[in-house]
Amino acid sequence: MAPQQERPGEEHSPAETRQRILDAAERLFALRGVGAVSIRDITQAAGVNVAAINYHFKTKHGLAAEVFKRCIDPLNARRLELLDAVETRAGGKLPELEDVLEAMIRPAVERGFDHEQDSETFLKLTGRCLSEPNTEVEEIVRAHFEKLIRRFDAAFLRALPDLGPEELFWRVKFMAGALHYSLLTCGKQKNLPVKLRKTLDAEGLIQRLVVFTAAGLRASVSR
Repeated sequence: MAPQQERPGEEHSPAETRQRILDAAERLFALRGVGAVSIRDITQAAGVNVAAINYHFKTKHGLAAEVFKRCIDPLNARRLELLDAVETRAGGKLPELEDVLEAMIRPAVERGFDHEQDSETFLKLTGRCLSEPNTEVEEIVRAHFEKLIRRFDAAFLRALPDLGPEELFWRVKFMAGALHYSLLTCGKQKNLPVKLRKTLDAEGLIQRLVVFTAAGLRASVSR
C-alpha cells in the first residue's frame, strides 16, 4: 500500500504523490544544490511524510537520481534522434560539423525557451549537471551522459578529422559552457537591453551558437 500523506483532508494517488515529490525536489535541488537540501525540506515542500519518499525512492540518492533522469533523459534522447538524422543524411560521407552541433544545441535551447514548462528551474538544474560538487550526483549525471558523449565525440571527430580526442575534450567543454551561460542569460531577459529582448528567440540563439562553436572547434591550436 502507498503511504498516507501528512496533510489531513488531502488525498493523492501514488502517481500524484510521486510527482509532487519529484517537483519539489527538482525545485530545491536546482535552487540550493543536492547536498544543501534535506529530506525534511523536500517533505515540507511536497506536503508529504518521510514514508512517502521511502516508498517511492528508497533514499535521497534514489530521489536525486530520478530527478536528474527526468531532466536529462528526454533532452539527450532528442539529441540522439537528431544526430541519427544527421548521420543518415550524410550517408557514407563525413557529417557537416554545423549539423552535428545543431543536433547537440537545438534541444537544450528549445527546452530553455519553452514557456509552457518551468524553464528557470530546468536551466538551474542543468547548471547543477556542470557544477554540482556532490560526488554521488556527479556519478548520476555521468551515467546519463556516457552514451551521448560517445556518440557525439565520434561524430565530431569524423567531422573534424584533424582534431585529436584530447583537444576535442576541451572544446566540447567550452561549447557546453557557452550553451549553458547563453541560456541563463536569456532566462534573465529583464536584464537585457530592450532592443535585444525584442529580437530574442530560440532559432536566433541556436544559429548564433552553432556559428560561434563551429569556429571554435575548427580553430587551429597555437602552442
